[in-house]
Amino acid sequence: MILSIFRNEKYQVYLYWLFTISFILITFLPRSLDDTMFMDGLAYASIARNMAMGVGSFWRPHFADSFWLPYDNGAFFSGHPPLQFGIQSVLFRIFGDTTAVENIYNLIVLICSVALIVSIWRKLFEGHRALQSFAWLPVLCWYGMITVWYSIPNNFLDSTMTVFCLASCYCQLLFFASRDEYSAKSNFLQVLAGIFIVLAFLTKGPVGLFPLAFSILYILGYQYTTLKKAAVNTFVMLVTFGITMGFILLYKPAYHFLSTYFNGQVVQALLQKREKTGVGWTAHFYLVQELFRNLIPHFLALAGLYTIAFFLKLRIKVSSEVARVSKFVFLIAFSGIAPMLISIKQYPHYLLPSLPFVAIFFASLYVEKINDFILSKREFSVGILLASILVSWGITVRKLNTLESNGMAYNIKKISGYVSRSSTVGICQELYQNADIHTYFQRYHHLSLTTQTNYTKYIIANSFCLNQFDLKKDGLITLRDNFFLVIKNQRINRLNAGYHSLGMEIRGKAKQTGHL
Repeated sequence: MILSIFRNEKYQVYLYWLFTISFILITFLPRSLDDTMFMDGLAYASIARNMAMGVGSFWRPHFADSFWLPYDNGAFFSGHPPLQFGIQSVLFRIFGDTTAVENIYNLIVLICSVALIVSIWRKLFEGHRALQSFAWLPVLCWYGMITVWYSIPNNFLDSTMTVFCLASCYCQLLFFASRDEYSAKSNFLQVLAGIFIVLAFLTKGPVGLFPLAFSILYILGYQYTTLKKAAVNTFVMLVTFGITMGFILLYKPAYHFLSTYFNGQVVQALLQKREKTGVGWTAHFYLVQELFRNLIPHFLALAGLYTIAFFLKLRIKVSSEVARVSKFVFLIAFSGIAPMLISIKQYPHYLLPSLPFVAIFFASLYVEKINDFILSKREFSVGILLASILVSWGITVRKLNTLESNGMAYNIKKISGYVSRSSTVGICQELYQNADIHTYFQRYHHLSLTTQTNYTKYIIANSFCLNQFDLKKDGLITLRDNFFLVIKNQRINRLNAGYHSLGMEIRGKAKQTGHL
């Protein structure tokens, strides 16, 4: 009975979307409800929260009175442009200092990304209604990449920049589809595409400029577009970008911030004086390695589809229209990744702006074979989908029931019972480079850190640096993951976990391992 209902093409599309959403929620929902977030996302949320509270401003973002990297340890945080901080600070003003803000923001970014991927897919296959109905497929391919499902719940700047880059590319697609390139609507789309590039730049810097190459790549993919039309579009976007940034730079605080950012982040990264993923020429291809790691499931799926098509005698050759789309989106993805290979400062989430186009590329290779398979095995495919939806929700429920508390989040919540908010606590020199301590402590309790432990009452330590303290006089609070809170000149009652014997045992172990 159920299978017969879903024979209707309209209901089948709903079923595919239900599966896609269920698949996304396997990772997005549990990661949104736990207390774990990557250090970058915690730092960005802290800056946005501080901005909402009046600590720092849009052009002088403030993280804390301490920072684990020497590069961004100035009077204000200048490691990245401030647009995401400003946007997120609005949510903090509305909802207050709650982790719900990051989760709501991540959900908004996810929904916008999905909507734009769907819109671009449908525009690319305009006039091919059957293929347009597979708009769920590039979304599934996109969220099936490990970098995507890991990054989206982690409040990365790259996720926000991805939305602006997608929006710019979509506006340009609409422009090229218009018949009158000089109409008010066409001019508006060109200017809007340029503004979205400005927003991408103000989110993560020069890596957000790759949509400027869209017009030239469109000519290579669709030869029937004139060079003049592409040149006009690029010129208008460049002028829009130049004028907008010019007005921004006339504002002295903006000029000071952006010049500090450019000299401290962009130039230093190109000179290989910031974080490095490796040494030698191979370090330049770290992102390529990460890209292939993301695409292993997609290559396996492609091989599986060709095998099924061969045995079922389905169409194997890709149609000319689909081939054009594949070629075009491949070039866009390449234009987003290639410039980043110049620097050896590369991390997996740097791929995020290009991955929607990588997903559309693979979806275009899949779509005709999947469509032929569904037409030939409709009830079987519906049965597989229903089973996949049930399995997806089973996995999600299981993950929700087994959420694990993050050790550092637990530690700061316990420390908050002793240390007042917005304080500066000491930390052993050996632990100062631990970014998790900085970010969790600032995000959850507004704490800054200092290695000048002679002037602080509370000190974060581990077993390897406890020998620096007199545990006969100093209190000791046991935390998780081999961390301790030392309270100077204040013995803690044994019932409150200030165990002197534990301190002696730890010191004994440290002495055995040569750390004393």
